[in-house]
Amino acid sequence: MMANADESARVRVAAGVLVGAQIVAAGGAVAMNLLAAVVLDPSARGDLAFALQLVYFLSVFAIMGLERPFIATRFGGFGDEYRRFARLVLPGTVAILPIAVLATTVAPFSTRWLWAGAIAIGGYVALNSLVHAVRVAYVCSREWKWFALNAIATQVIIVAGALSLVLLGVDDPVIWMWVYVGSTIPAVLILIFSPRTGVPSPALSRTGVSSPLTGEGASSQLTRAEARGLRRRGWILLPSEFSNSAMLHSDRLLLPMLSSSAELGLYVTVATVLEMATWPIQQWVDASLRGWSKAFRSRRFPIAKLFAQCVALLIGIVTVLGAAAYAMIVFVLPDSYLPATVAIPALAVSAVVFGVTRVQQGLFIAADAPGTVSTIEVFGTAAALIAYVLLIPQFGMLGAAYGSIIGYSLCAVVGAIALRRVRRKRRPSEVDGSEDGDDCTGARTSGLCANEPGDVVEAAGRSADRTKE
Repeated sequence: MMANADESARVRVAAGVLVGAQIVAAGGAVAMNLLAAVVLDPSARGDLAFALQLVYFLSVFAIMGLERPFIATRFGGFGDEYRRFARLVLPGTVAILPIAVLATTVAPFSTRWLWAGAIAIGGYVALNSLVHAVRVAYVCSREWKWFALNAIATQVIIVAGALSLVLLGVDDPVIWMWVYVGSTIPAVLILIFSPRTGVPSPALSRTGVSSPLTGEGASSQLTRAEARGLRRRGWILLPSEFSNSAMLHSDRLLLPMLSSSAELGLYVTVATVLEMATWPIQQWVDASLRGWSKAFRSRRFPIAKLFAQCVALLIGIVTVLGAAAYAMIVFVLPDSYLPATVAIPALAVSAVVFGVTRVQQGLFIAADAPGTVSTIEVFGTAAALIAYVLLIPQFGMLGAAYGSIIGYSLCAVVGAIALRRVRRKRRPSEVDGSEDGDDCTGARTSGLCANEPGDVVEAAGRSADRTKE
Protein backbone atom coordinates (compact mmCIF):
# COMPACT_ATOMS: atom_id res chain seq x y z
CA MET A 1 0.00 0.00 0.00
CA MET A 2 2.81 2.36 0.94
CA ALA A 3 4.73 1.42 -2.23
CA ASN A 4 1.69 2.24 -4.35
CA ALA A 5 1.32 5.59 -2.62
CA ASP A 6 5.00 6.37 -3.19
CA GLU A 7 4.71 5.41 -6.85
CA SER A 8 1.61 7.58 -7.30
CA ALA A 9 3.45 10.50 -5.76
CA ARG A 10 6.38 9.98 -8.11
CA VAL A 11 4.02 9.88 -11.10
CA ARG A 12 2.42 13.16 -10.02
CA VAL A 13 5.82 14.79 -9.58
CA ALA A 14 7.04 13.52 -12.96
CA ALA A 15 3.90 14.70 -14.72
CA GLY A 16 4.10 18.03 -12.90
CA VAL A 17 7.68 18.61 -14.03
CA LEU A 18 6.79 17.76 -17.64
CA VAL A 19 3.74 20.04 -17.58
CA GLY A 20 5.83 22.78 -15.99
CA ALA A 21 8.41 22.43 -18.75
CA GLN A 22 5.68 22.73 -21.34
CA ILE A 23 4.31 25.86 -19.66
CA VAL A 24 7.77 27.39 -19.91
CA ALA A 25 7.99 26.26 -23.54
CA ALA A 26 4.54 27.71 -24.23
CA GLY A 27 5.63 31.06 -22.86
CA GLY A 28 8.72 31.00 -25.05
CA ALA A 29 6.68 30.02 -28.11
CA VAL A 30 4.17 32.83 -27.62
CA ALA A 31 6.95 35.37 -27.05
CA MET A 32 8.83 34.17 -30.13
CA ASN A 33 5.62 34.27 -32.14
CA LEU A 34 4.99 37.88 -31.19
CA LEU A 35 8.57 39.08 -31.57
CA ALA A 36 9.13 37.42 -34.94
CA ALA A 37 5.95 38.96 -36.35
CA VAL A 38 7.14 42.43 -35.33
CA VAL A 39 10.07 42.49 -37.78
CA LEU A 40 9.38 39.61 -40.19
CA ASP A 41 6.75 40.01 -42.88
CA PRO A 42 4.41 37.02 -43.45
CA SER A 43 6.68 35.57 -46.19
CA ALA A 44 9.81 35.66 -44.04
CA ARG A 45 7.79 34.38 -41.09
CA GLY A 46 6.65 31.50 -43.28
CA ASP A 47 10.25 30.70 -44.27
CA LEU A 48 11.24 30.44 -40.61
CA ALA A 49 8.25 28.24 -39.82
CA PHE A 50 8.98 25.98 -42.78
CA ALA A 51 12.60 25.53 -41.69
CA LEU A 52 11.48 24.53 -38.20
CA GLN A 53 8.95 22.03 -39.53
CA LEU A 54 11.67 20.51 -41.69
CA VAL A 55 13.88 20.09 -38.62
CA TYR A 56 11.15 18.48 -36.53
CA PHE A 57 10.14 16.14 -39.35
CA LEU A 58 13.71 15.00 -40.03
CA SER A 59 14.32 14.57 -36.29
CA VAL A 60 11.79 11.73 -36.29
CA PHE A 61 14.11 9.73 -38.54
CA ALA A 62 17.20 10.78 -36.61
CA ILE A 63 15.69 9.38 -33.39
CA MET A 64 14.54 6.18 -35.21
CA GLY A 65 11.56 5.56 -32.91
CA LEU A 66 13.84 4.82 -29.95
CA GLU A 67 12.32 7.09 -27.30
CA ARG A 68 9.44 4.96 -26.05
CA PRO A 69 11.34 1.62 -26.10
CA PHE A 70 14.27 3.20 -24.24
CA ILE A 71 12.04 4.84 -21.62
CA ALA A 72 10.07 1.65 -21.09
CA THR A 73 13.13 -0.54 -20.51
CA ARG A 74 15.84 1.62 -18.94
CA PHE A 75 16.33 3.43 -15.66
CA GLY A 76 19.37 4.84 -13.92
CA GLY A 77 21.33 8.00 -13.25
CA PHE A 78 20.56 11.00 -15.43
CA GLY A 79 24.04 11.43 -16.87
CA ASP A 80 24.44 7.74 -17.61
CA GLU A 81 21.12 7.34 -19.41
CA TYR A 82 21.60 10.65 -21.23
CA ARG A 83 24.86 9.49 -22.77
CA ARG A 84 23.52 6.02 -23.53
CA PHE A 85 20.54 7.40 -25.43
CA ALA A 86 22.70 10.00 -27.21
CA ARG A 87 25.05 7.25 -28.41
CA LEU A 88 22.10 5.12 -29.47
CA VAL A 89 20.64 7.80 -31.76
CA LEU A 90 23.98 9.00 -33.11
CA PRO A 91 23.96 6.78 -36.26
CA GLY A 92 20.50 7.92 -37.30
CA THR A 93 21.37 11.55 -36.62
CA VAL A 94 24.53 11.42 -38.73
CA ALA A 95 22.72 9.60 -41.55
CA ILE A 96 19.98 12.21 -41.78
CA LEU A 97 22.27 15.27 -42.02
CA PRO A 98 22.96 15.02 -45.79
CA ILE A 99 19.22 14.73 -46.35
CA ALA A 100 18.71 17.89 -44.28
CA VAL A 101 21.12 19.82 -46.48
CA LEU A 102 19.56 18.41 -49.67
CA ALA A 103 16.06 19.27 -48.45
CA THR A 104 17.18 22.85 -47.85
CA THR A 105 18.40 23.19 -51.44
CA VAL A 106 15.00 22.24 -52.91
CA ALA A 107 12.76 23.82 -50.25
CA PRO A 108 10.31 26.54 -51.45
CA PHE A 109 11.84 29.38 -49.43
CA SER A 110 10.99 32.89 -50.56
CA THR A 111 14.60 33.98 -49.88
CA ARG A 112 18.03 32.39 -50.31
CA TRP A 113 18.94 29.87 -47.56
CA LEU A 114 22.21 28.41 -48.89
CA TRP A 115 24.62 27.90 -47.24
CA ALA A 116 24.09 29.52 -43.86
CA GLY A 117 20.49 28.30 -43.77
CA ALA A 118 21.41 24.74 -44.74
CA ILE A 119 24.05 24.57 -42.02
CA ALA A 120 21.59 25.99 -39.48
CA ILE A 121 18.93 23.40 -40.37
CA GLY A 122 21.43 20.52 -40.33
CA GLY A 123 22.93 21.71 -37.05
CA TYR A 124 19.54 22.03 -35.41
CA VAL A 125 18.56 18.53 -36.56
CA ALA A 126 21.74 17.11 -35.01
CA LEU A 127 21.54 19.04 -31.75
CA ASN A 128 17.79 18.45 -31.42
CA SER A 129 18.66 14.79 -30.83
CA LEU A 130 20.43 15.89 -27.64
CA VAL A 131 17.36 17.87 -26.58
CA HIS A 132 15.32 14.68 -26.94
CA ALA A 133 17.99 12.80 -24.99
CA VAL A 134 17.70 15.23 -22.07
CA ARG A 135 13.98 14.55 -21.72
CA VAL A 136 14.42 10.80 -22.12
CA ALA A 137 17.12 10.79 -19.44
CA TYR A 138 14.83 12.67 -17.07
CA VAL A 139 12.00 10.18 -17.44
CA CYS A 140 14.44 7.28 -16.98
CA SER A 141 16.04 8.81 -13.88
CA ARG A 142 13.39 11.16 -12.41
CA GLU A 143 16.30 13.51 -11.66
CA TRP A 144 14.50 16.72 -12.55
CA LYS A 145 17.18 19.37 -11.96
CA TRP A 146 19.09 18.90 -15.22
CA PHE A 147 15.85 18.64 -17.19
CA ALA A 148 14.43 21.80 -15.60
CA LEU A 149 17.71 23.65 -16.18
CA ASN A 150 17.65 22.73 -19.86
CA ALA A 151 13.97 23.64 -20.28
CA ILE A 152 14.39 27.08 -18.70
CA ALA A 153 17.75 27.93 -20.28
CA THR A 154 16.50 26.93 -23.74
CA GLN A 155 13.56 29.32 -23.59
CA VAL A 156 15.65 32.11 -22.10
CA ILE A 157 18.06 31.84 -25.04
CA ILE A 158 15.20 31.82 -27.56
CA VAL A 159 13.41 34.83 -26.06
CA ALA A 160 16.60 36.80 -25.42
CA GLY A 161 17.84 36.07 -28.93
CA ALA A 162 14.53 37.06 -30.49
CA LEU A 163 14.36 40.25 -28.44
CA SER A 164 17.88 41.15 -29.51
CA LEU A 165 17.01 40.65 -33.19
CA VAL A 166 13.91 42.83 -32.79
CA LEU A 167 15.92 45.63 -31.18
CA LEU A 168 18.46 45.38 -34.01
CA GLY A 169 15.70 45.27 -36.63
CA VAL A 170 16.96 42.03 -38.19
CA ASP A 171 14.47 40.78 -40.79
CA ASP A 172 16.50 37.85 -42.19
CA PRO A 173 14.77 34.55 -41.29
CA VAL A 174 18.08 32.64 -41.60
CA ILE A 175 19.53 34.62 -38.70
CA TRP A 176 16.35 33.96 -36.71
CA MET A 177 16.88 30.25 -37.38
CA TRP A 178 20.29 30.46 -35.76
CA VAL A 179 18.59 31.55 -32.54
CA TYR A 180 16.98 28.10 -32.38
CA VAL A 181 20.35 26.46 -33.02
CA GLY A 182 21.80 28.48 -30.15
CA SER A 183 18.99 27.30 -27.86
CA THR A 184 20.51 23.78 -27.88
CA ILE A 185 23.70 24.97 -26.15
CA PRO A 186 22.38 23.96 -22.67
CA ALA A 187 21.87 20.38 -23.88
CA VAL A 188 25.47 20.28 -25.12
CA LEU A 189 26.78 21.64 -21.82
CA ILE A 190 24.71 19.11 -19.87
CA LEU A 191 26.22 16.33 -21.98
CA ILE A 192 29.67 17.55 -20.92
CA PHE A 193 29.03 18.32 -17.25
CA SER A 194 26.29 15.95 -16.05
CA PRO A 195 27.82 13.35 -13.69
CA ARG A 196 28.66 9.79 -14.66
CA THR A 197 27.35 8.00 -11.61
CA GLY A 198 27.28 4.38 -12.72
CA VAL A 199 24.78 3.73 -9.92
CA PRO A 200 20.96 3.60 -9.79
CA SER A 201 19.07 6.84 -9.53
CA PRO A 202 18.11 7.58 -5.89
CA ALA A 203 14.57 8.31 -7.03
CA LEU A 204 14.23 4.83 -8.52
CA SER A 205 16.50 2.63 -6.43
CA ARG A 206 13.91 2.62 -3.65
CA THR A 207 11.47 0.81 -5.92
CA GLY A 208 13.65 -2.26 -6.04
CA VAL A 209 12.82 -2.92 -9.70
CA SER A 210 15.08 -4.23 -12.44
CA SER A 211 15.41 -3.64 -16.13
CA PRO A 212 12.93 -5.83 -18.00
CA LEU A 213 15.49 -6.41 -20.73
CA THR A 214 18.46 -7.39 -18.60
CA GLY A 215 17.01 -8.27 -15.23
CA GLU A 216 19.84 -6.24 -13.71
CA GLY A 217 20.02 -3.04 -11.77
CA ALA A 218 20.10 0.45 -13.16
CA SER A 219 23.87 0.55 -13.20
CA SER A 220 24.03 -2.09 -15.96
CA GLN A 221 25.56 -1.00 -19.22
CA LEU A 222 23.63 -0.98 -22.46
CA THR A 223 24.83 -4.19 -24.08
CA ARG A 224 24.92 -4.85 -27.81
CA ALA A 225 22.02 -7.27 -27.46
CA GLU A 226 19.97 -4.60 -25.67
CA ALA A 227 20.87 -2.00 -28.27
CA ARG A 228 19.81 -4.32 -31.08
CA GLY A 229 16.55 -5.08 -29.28
CA LEU A 230 15.84 -1.38 -28.75
CA ARG A 231 16.59 -0.56 -32.37
CA ARG A 232 14.31 -3.36 -33.54
CA ARG A 233 11.46 -2.07 -31.39
CA GLY A 234 12.19 1.46 -32.55
CA TRP A 235 11.82 0.42 -36.19
CA ILE A 236 8.48 -1.18 -35.35
CA LEU A 237 7.24 2.07 -33.81
CA LEU A 238 8.78 4.31 -36.50
CA PRO A 239 5.70 4.17 -38.79
CA SER A 240 3.59 5.50 -35.93
CA GLU A 241 6.16 8.21 -35.17
CA PHE A 242 6.37 9.12 -38.86
CA SER A 243 2.60 9.26 -39.27
CA ASN A 244 2.18 11.34 -36.13
CA SER A 245 4.89 13.74 -37.26
CA ALA A 246 3.40 13.92 -40.75
CA MET A 247 0.02 14.82 -39.26
CA LEU A 248 1.61 17.48 -37.05
CA HIS A 249 3.92 19.05 -39.62
CA SER A 250 2.78 18.26 -43.16
CA ASP A 251 0.30 21.14 -43.26
CA ARG A 252 3.16 23.56 -42.65
CA LEU A 253 5.45 21.76 -45.07
CA LEU A 254 2.88 21.74 -47.89
CA LEU A 255 1.53 25.29 -47.50
CA PRO A 256 4.56 27.03 -49.10
CA MET A 257 4.69 24.37 -51.82
CA LEU A 258 1.00 24.55 -52.74
CA SER A 259 0.31 28.17 -51.83
CA SER A 260 2.93 30.62 -50.53
CA SER A 261 5.29 31.33 -47.64
CA ALA A 262 3.08 34.29 -46.71
CA GLU A 263 0.12 31.96 -46.18
CA LEU A 264 2.26 29.80 -43.89
CA GLY A 265 3.37 32.89 -41.97
CA LEU A 266 -0.27 33.81 -41.31
CA TYR A 267 -1.22 30.21 -40.52
CA VAL A 268 1.46 29.57 -37.87
CA THR A 269 0.61 32.83 -36.10
CA VAL A 270 -2.71 31.27 -35.09
CA ALA A 271 -1.72 27.58 -35.02
CA THR A 272 1.17 28.19 -32.60
CA VAL A 273 -1.30 29.48 -30.02
CA LEU A 274 -4.20 27.07 -30.48
CA GLU A 275 -2.14 23.87 -30.54
CA MET A 276 -1.19 24.57 -26.92
CA ALA A 277 -4.67 23.37 -25.99
CA THR A 278 -3.58 19.78 -26.61
CA TRP A 279 -0.46 19.87 -24.42
CA PRO A 280 -2.17 19.39 -21.03
CA ILE A 281 -4.19 16.52 -22.54
CA GLN A 282 -1.07 14.77 -23.84
CA GLN A 283 0.74 15.09 -20.52
CA TRP A 284 -2.32 13.82 -18.67
CA VAL A 285 -2.44 10.83 -21.02
CA ASP A 286 1.24 10.03 -20.56
CA ALA A 287 1.06 10.31 -16.78
CA SER A 288 -2.04 8.06 -16.74
CA LEU A 289 -0.75 5.20 -18.91
CA ARG A 290 0.16 2.89 -16.04
CA GLY A 291 -3.17 3.42 -14.29
CA TRP A 292 -5.06 2.88 -17.53
CA SER A 293 -3.16 -0.32 -18.27
CA LYS A 294 -4.26 -1.66 -14.88
CA ALA A 295 -7.82 -0.38 -15.34
CA PHE A 296 -8.18 -2.33 -18.58
CA ARG A 297 -8.43 -5.43 -16.40
CA SER A 298 -11.91 -4.29 -15.52
CA ARG A 299 -14.76 -3.83 -17.97
CA ARG A 300 -15.93 -1.05 -15.66
CA PHE A 301 -13.20 1.25 -16.98
CA PRO A 302 -15.20 4.50 -17.59
CA ILE A 303 -13.94 5.33 -21.08
CA ALA A 304 -17.03 7.34 -22.06
CA LYS A 305 -16.69 9.55 -18.98
CA LEU A 306 -12.98 9.96 -19.68
CA PHE A 307 -13.65 11.22 -23.21
CA ALA A 308 -16.40 13.56 -21.99
CA GLN A 309 -13.99 15.15 -19.52
CA CYS A 310 -11.34 15.42 -22.24
CA VAL A 311 -13.67 17.18 -24.70
CA ALA A 312 -14.98 19.58 -22.07
CA LEU A 313 -11.45 20.52 -21.03
CA LEU A 314 -10.35 20.97 -24.64
CA ILE A 315 -13.30 23.20 -25.51
CA GLY A 316 -12.63 25.40 -22.49
CA ILE A 317 -8.92 25.78 -23.27
CA VAL A 318 -9.49 26.33 -26.99
CA THR A 319 -12.04 29.07 -26.28
CA VAL A 320 -9.56 30.97 -24.11
CA LEU A 321 -6.68 30.51 -26.52
CA GLY A 322 -8.81 31.45 -29.53
CA ALA A 323 -9.78 34.72 -27.87
CA ALA A 324 -6.13 35.35 -26.97
CA ALA A 325 -5.02 34.70 -30.56
CA TYR A 326 -7.65 37.10 -31.90
CA ALA A 327 -6.63 39.82 -29.46
CA MET A 328 -2.95 39.30 -30.29
CA ILE A 329 -3.54 39.65 -34.03
CA VAL A 330 -5.91 42.62 -33.85
CA PHE A 331 -4.27 44.69 -31.13
CA VAL A 332 -0.57 43.73 -31.17
CA LEU A 333 0.63 42.50 -34.56
CA PRO A 334 0.98 44.57 -37.75
CA ASP A 335 -2.03 44.89 -40.05
CA SER A 336 -0.44 42.47 -42.51
CA TYR A 337 -1.38 39.65 -40.10
CA LEU A 338 -5.10 40.51 -39.87
CA PRO A 339 -6.13 37.87 -42.47
CA ALA A 340 -4.96 35.18 -40.00
CA THR A 341 -8.08 35.72 -37.86
CA VAL A 342 -10.25 33.78 -40.32
CA ALA A 343 -8.35 30.58 -39.50
CA ILE A 344 -9.08 30.70 -35.75
CA PRO A 345 -12.42 28.76 -35.75
CA ALA A 346 -11.15 25.95 -38.02
CA LEU A 347 -7.89 25.55 -36.08
CA ALA A 348 -9.85 25.51 -32.82
CA VAL A 349 -11.95 22.58 -34.07
CA SER A 350 -8.78 20.87 -35.28
CA ALA A 351 -7.17 21.17 -31.83
CA VAL A 352 -10.19 19.62 -30.10
CA VAL A 353 -10.33 16.62 -32.44
CA PHE A 354 -6.56 16.12 -32.24
CA GLY A 355 -6.74 16.08 -28.43
CA VAL A 356 -9.37 13.33 -28.59
CA THR A 357 -7.11 11.22 -30.82
CA ARG A 358 -4.25 11.55 -28.30
CA VAL A 359 -6.47 10.05 -25.60
CA GLN A 360 -7.39 7.21 -27.95
CA GLN A 361 -3.74 6.57 -28.69
CA GLY A 362 -2.94 6.37 -24.98
CA LEU A 363 -5.75 3.88 -24.44
CA PHE A 364 -4.47 1.63 -27.23
CA ILE A 365 -0.96 1.66 -25.78
CA ALA A 366 -2.37 0.91 -22.32
CA ALA A 367 -4.37 -1.96 -23.82
CA ASP A 368 -1.17 -3.39 -25.33
CA ALA A 369 -2.28 -2.66 -28.92
CA PRO A 370 0.56 -0.45 -30.24
CA GLY A 371 0.15 -1.79 -33.78
CA THR A 372 -3.34 -0.33 -33.89
CA VAL A 373 -1.89 3.11 -33.19
CA SER A 374 0.37 2.91 -36.24
CA THR A 375 -2.44 1.65 -38.48
CA ILE A 376 -4.86 4.40 -37.45
CA GLU A 377 -2.26 7.15 -37.78
CA VAL A 378 -1.26 5.96 -41.25
CA PHE A 379 -4.90 6.12 -42.39
CA GLY A 380 -5.36 9.56 -40.86
CA THR A 381 -2.14 10.88 -42.36
CA ALA A 382 -3.08 9.64 -45.83
CA ALA A 383 -6.49 11.31 -45.59
CA ALA A 384 -4.95 14.56 -44.34
CA LEU A 385 -2.34 14.63 -47.12
CA ILE A 386 -4.99 14.09 -49.80
CA ALA A 387 -7.11 16.85 -48.26
CA TYR A 388 -4.11 19.22 -48.13
CA VAL A 389 -3.28 18.64 -51.79
CA LEU A 390 -6.88 19.23 -52.83
CA LEU A 391 -7.76 22.14 -50.55
CA ILE A 392 -4.61 24.22 -50.03
CA PRO A 393 -4.30 25.43 -53.65
CA GLN A 394 -7.87 26.75 -53.51
CA PHE A 395 -8.25 27.88 -49.89
CA GLY A 396 -4.67 28.53 -48.75
CA MET A 397 -4.26 28.43 -44.97
CA LEU A 398 -7.95 27.55 -44.53
CA GLY A 399 -7.35 24.51 -46.74
CA ALA A 400 -4.58 23.42 -44.38
CA ALA A 401 -6.90 23.83 -41.39
CA TYR A 402 -9.72 21.92 -43.09
CA GLY A 403 -7.31 19.17 -44.10
CA SER A 404 -6.19 18.80 -40.48
CA ILE A 405 -9.80 18.48 -39.35
CA ILE A 406 -10.41 15.76 -41.96
CA GLY A 407 -7.29 13.78 -41.02
CA TYR A 408 -7.83 14.01 -37.26
CA SER A 409 -11.54 13.22 -37.59
CA LEU A 410 -10.81 10.06 -39.56
CA CYS A 411 -8.36 9.02 -36.85
CA ALA A 412 -11.00 9.67 -34.21
CA VAL A 413 -13.73 7.69 -36.01
CA VAL A 414 -11.51 4.71 -36.88
CA GLY A 415 -10.01 4.87 -33.39
CA ALA A 416 -13.45 4.72 -31.76
CA ILE A 417 -14.36 1.63 -33.80
CA ALA A 418 -11.04 -0.05 -33.10
CA LEU A 419 -11.18 0.78 -29.39
CA ARG A 420 -14.58 -0.85 -29.11
CA ARG A 421 -13.25 -4.00 -30.79
CA VAL A 422 -10.17 -4.07 -28.55
CA ARG A 423 -12.30 -3.90 -25.42
CA ARG A 424 -14.60 -6.67 -26.63
CA LYS A 425 -11.71 -8.98 -27.42
CA ARG A 426 -9.96 -8.55 -24.09
CA ARG A 427 -11.21 -11.35 -21.87
CA PRO A 428 -10.22 -11.29 -18.19
CA SER A 429 -7.55 -14.00 -18.68
CA GLU A 430 -5.93 -11.90 -21.43
CA VAL A 431 -6.06 -8.62 -19.61
CA ASP A 432 -4.37 -9.96 -16.53
CA GLY A 433 -1.11 -10.11 -18.48
CA SER A 434 1.41 -12.92 -18.43
CA GLU A 435 0.60 -16.26 -16.92
CA ASP A 436 3.25 -16.05 -14.24
CA GLY A 437 1.41 -13.27 -12.47
CA ASP A 438 4.06 -10.62 -12.93
CA ASP A 439 1.40 -7.90 -12.88
CA CYS A 440 2.08 -6.99 -16.47
CA THR A 441 -0.53 -5.75 -18.91
CA GLY A 442 0.67 -7.86 -21.78
CA ALA A 443 3.56 -8.16 -24.16
CA ARG A 444 6.81 -6.56 -23.13
CA THR A 445 6.91 -4.66 -26.35
CA SER A 446 4.37 -2.21 -25.03
CA GLY A 447 6.74 -1.20 -22.24
CA LEU A 448 3.88 -0.83 -19.79
CA CYS A 449 4.49 -3.41 -17.08
CA ALA A 450 3.06 -2.18 -13.82
CA ASN A 451 6.42 -2.44 -12.04
CA GLU A 452 8.33 -0.37 -14.59
CA PRO A 453 9.34 3.28 -14.20
CA GLY A 454 8.36 4.28 -17.74
CA ASP A 455 4.85 5.46 -17.00
CA VAL A 456 5.39 8.95 -18.34
CA VAL A 457 6.42 8.24 -21.88
CA GLU A 458 5.61 9.55 -25.31
CA ALA A 459 5.28 13.28 -24.76
CA ALA A 460 8.49 13.34 -22.75
CA GLY A 461 10.26 12.76 -26.03
CA ARG A 462 8.14 15.00 -28.21
CA SER A 463 6.82 17.81 -26.06
CA ALA A 464 9.32 20.34 -27.34
CA ASP A 465 8.45 19.56 -30.92
CA ARG A 466 4.84 20.39 -30.12
CA THR A 467 6.08 23.82 -29.15
CA LYS A 468 6.49 24.36 -32.84
CA GLU A 469 5.82 27.21 -35.19
